[in-house]
Amino acid sequence: MKKAILLLFVLTSSIGFSQHSNNSTLNKPYIEVTGKAEKEIVPDEIYISITLKERMARSKKVTIQQQESDLKKQLAVIGIPIENLSISDVNATILKTGWFSKDILATANYTLKVNDASKLKKVFETFKKSKVHRSHIKKVSHSDIINLKKQNRIAAIKAAKEKADYLLTAVGEKVGRPMLVNENTYHNGIGRNLNVSNVYAKAEGFYNDRAKDKAPVQFEKIKIVSTIYVKFEIK
Repeated sequence: MKKAILLLFVLTSSIGFSQHSNNSTLNKPYIEVTGKAEKEIVPDEIYISITLKERMARSKKVTIQQQESDLKKQLAVIGIPIENLSISDVNATILKTGWFSKDILATANYTLKVNDASKLKKVFETFKKSKVHRSHIKKVSHSDIINLKKQNRIAAIKAAKEKADYLLTAVGEKVGRPMLVNENTYHNGIGRNLNVSNVYAKAEGFYNDRAKDKAPVQFEKIKIVSTIYVKFEIK
């Protein structure tokens, strides 16, 4: 019985001490600010979705393997590494290939990564030579995106500290330690299709008269925005 009473006393004391500590922290004067940093970057990774489809030529089937081999050779000629081409999936459909015959024609989907926007025109011209069934720009990104996000977050929290400094200086106070930090980072562009100037996403639309335009290829820049909320103690 005495042990039970002693244990209850210890628990009650601990709870009371914890509440006192929390109340002590809450009662301290503080300032709440939000720092913001923005960075625009030119994408250096362009991902193109490619579809190859088996077809009949002079009563013979041009297989996926033949088309893939030809595409790889053409890409190598313009300096695109073969390892940048990866296959996504293969499907097959039964289609009528003659008056009285049907055949199974396969369709294969690939993703091609291009690291230089200036090569895009050559890439789409290669698609035309290789008779690629369909292609479009799937997404763009940047090879150093993780480090760029990190740098932007640091800039945002520094902006929050700077804001708190000049606000408190104006009233004769000083910034203390941070009591709470909350971060919200988002980016515009990565992982989705972007506006493309002078480049046409679909291969069949790329080879019209406007494709002869010699203006440089320009992608909409990826915008990284970081906002950091900080609650600083006032000394």
